[in-house]
Amino acid sequence: MGSAQVLTSLSSFPEELLARILADCVTPPQAPPVRPPWHTQSIFFPSSLLTRPTTHTTARARLSPLLVSRQFLRIGTPIYYQTLYLPTATHASRVLETLVAQPVLAGMVRRVVLGCVSLEGARVLQACERIEDMDICMDVYEANPHGDAADDQDSQALCDALDRIDLKHLTVRKLPDAYLTFTRPKYLLERITKAVPGWFNLESVHYAFKISSTPATRPLAEALSRAPKLRSLKAQLPEVWNELFLTISENPILEQVALYVEGLDGILHTTMYMMQARKHARLSELIKVGTSFIRTRHIQLLLRCQVHRRQDHRLL
Repeated sequence: MGSAQVLTSLSSFPEELLARILADCVTPPQAPPVRPPWHTQSIFFPSSLLTRPTTHTTARARLSPLLVSRQFLRIGTPIYYQTLYLPTATHASRVLETLVAQPVLAGMVRRVVLGCVSLEGARVLQACERIEDMDICMDVYEANPHGDAADDQDSQALCDALDRIDLKHLTVRKLPDAYLTFTRPKYLLERITKAVPGWFNLESVHYAFKISSTPATRPLAEALSRAPKLRSLKAQLPEVWNELFLTISENPILEQVALYVEGLDGILHTTMYMMQARKHARLSELIKVGTSFIRTRHIQLLLRCQVHRRQDHRLL
């Protein structure tokens, strides 16, 4: 079958079906890889599945379907711009130039994934008035990690932009070296805490790191316990027991708490955290509703497979 025949047959598809097909081609990854490329991969997850193409290759691959035909461009453009994946300040600056030149594209944006905190990223948020979903990766303020937050103009601009957004979904990540005692993560969490009461439609929150109880995280948990539409909490399983999720579980609207281990979709029944969580009826019930529990035998099998892969790699 020739290429002309293929295009003819595709153009005859219902546009709803074409939109579904193009969505799989042009939608960016749900989460940015926050670990550096030299970091040891999780022992629970095959390295082949964690390997991702470079951002440049991914962006080019996502853009190419829009160049097939005018029909693909018309249908795929709103889907392409529905999620903006901005891993660096340079990417954010380039996207901002596009949005300024074509303001109609800014109205298509619903989700923004920020791989770093930058003034350019904040300006992208200011240009897009219909954002509902934010994915923020907290990094380190290189100029002075322990300095005064007043000097961190990037964080201030980002938080000011967040204050003007009516969020429905929030994901917070952090780089491995972005400790919660550092100025930037503390400031971001404090400003998010102040913004939560104004996010009347906030439905879900995702802590994509092992959160601990600190002077910056406890007020945020209290704010989330009063969020009027918060239905879902997702988080990495903490290293040790703390009462943050217990505090959030006091929200009567909350329907589930989904805990997981990095590289897996669930947790073990026998973790120290779960032993403490079972002492609190509502929190335990919310975790049971939202969390997948993994059998010990399955973990052992994954560990054995990882050991065999490492041995094979050494032989090569």
